Amino acid sequence: MELYGHSPVQLYFTDNLADKVFLESSFPSLLQGVIPVETYGDLELFKIPSQVQIHVRSEETAINAALATILNHLPLEETDSNVVVGFDCEWNVEISEHGKVERGEIAIVQIAYGDRVLILQVCALNNGLEHNQANT
Repeated sequence: MELYGHSPVQLYFTDNLADKVFLESSFPSLLQGVIPVETYGDLELFKIPSQVQIHVRSEETAINAALATILNHLPLEETDSNVVVGFDCEWNVEISEHGKVERGEIAIVQIAYGDRVLILQVCALNNGLEHNQANT
């Protein structure tokens, strides 16, 4: 982040506590100003605002078009602008021949930007790419 002139990471969410040590060692800025969740335990549950649009895309051209809408809104000239993006991935689960549960290929990519949430179903694309590569 520093090398490219970006501010340090201030916030990160993961649903996997095993990531905590890795993230804190990778981004020491995450250790600054930490407030325990219990401090805000009385807040109402978050609801997605009505103006937020959720788009599900599964075809390559539709995914590219959806991502292009984000790229078209990024500030190019402003030097003091912040870009806030929510990003998450979900993986398929595969069971090895020995019964071990392993993480498979990425199945879903979720990106939140502005008033838009993109749910990109890339699993079929991954399988298609693997199939095409095997035939070349």
